[in-house]
Amino acid sequence: MNKLALLFLATLSFSSNAEMLWKPDAISFELKQAHKLLEIGLMLEINQALEPGEFGWKQSRIDVPENWEGAKLEMRQGTIYITVGKQEFYLNASNKGDLSFEILDGGNKTDKQLLSIWSKYATST
Repeated sequence: MNKLALLFLATLSFSSNAEMLWKPDAISFELKQAHKLLEIGLMLEINQALEPGEFGWKQSRIDVPENWEGAKLEMRQGTIYITVGKQEFYLNASNKGDLSFEILDGGNKTDKQLLSIWSKYATST
């Protein structure tokens, strides 16, 4: 394994153990087309305002199935809820890392694959 791959794995393992900065009062979110010209690829874009001296993520984009366009989005008790028909998915500090990693791992996903990942990491049991 080359040095770059080892560095990536070390960083990933460290970051997965570190507490993720999640400031609900400083977070805005919306569903957007990933590729506006092609009108394909729906994503949840999350922006977080940081104070001077704070470190953490400022923007995150997470792919969602195309049929989620028009879904209801709301923040409740520090968690983003996405309601699609009768299904409800959630996103917060506890599942954001795993969900993002799984969606990005291995390249682009089909809507069926995205729904499976969101169902695994972002639904209540």
